Amino acid sequence: MSVDFIARHVDLLPPELAWGYRSGYVDGRDVVRLAELTVSSGHSDSPALQELSLLLRDAVGRVPDLVDQLDDAPGGAVLTPSRVWLFLVLSLAWEQRQDSADAFAELEQIYADFDYPEEMEGFVPFLPAPAGSEPGRAALEMRWSAYLADRRQEFAHRSRPPEV
Repeated sequence: MSVDFIARHVDLLPPELAWGYRSGYVDGRDVVRLAELTVSSGHSDSPALQELSLLLRDAVGRVPDLVDQLDDAPGGAVLTPSRVWLFLVLSLAWEQRQDSADAFAELEQIYADFDYPEEMEGFVPFLPAPAGSEPGRAALEMRWSAYLADRRQEFAHRSRPPEV
């Protein structure tokens, strides 16, 4: 997943950046770049994030130690940092679904990879449609799209400072 893709979709809070790094969604160089973007946009006053944003390429070996400090950073009250990564992975799968041999098989894999999150149950193909909802591929895609729209709005409002 590219830094540009992540930055286009959400401003990561420090614990979310740490979770994504530990889970392998971003590497050390990506962490530095995401920290640069977050700090330069004024979305974090975390000392560890600020230090990460200033690392040079030859100092990427310091990333793991600084990432460990992100869990205690301001914004550390994030209940489940994996939720933002679920949103990002599902967004990427959505954008690439036309190019995929089987987008719904990928959706099932994401469901398993994230330990069967309840919030995905309305659009996982092998699960029954929610009560009162239409079954079928088109309906699954509508519920998937609605989920992404809801999360996009949720994450946009919680991580960006209010406009002045």
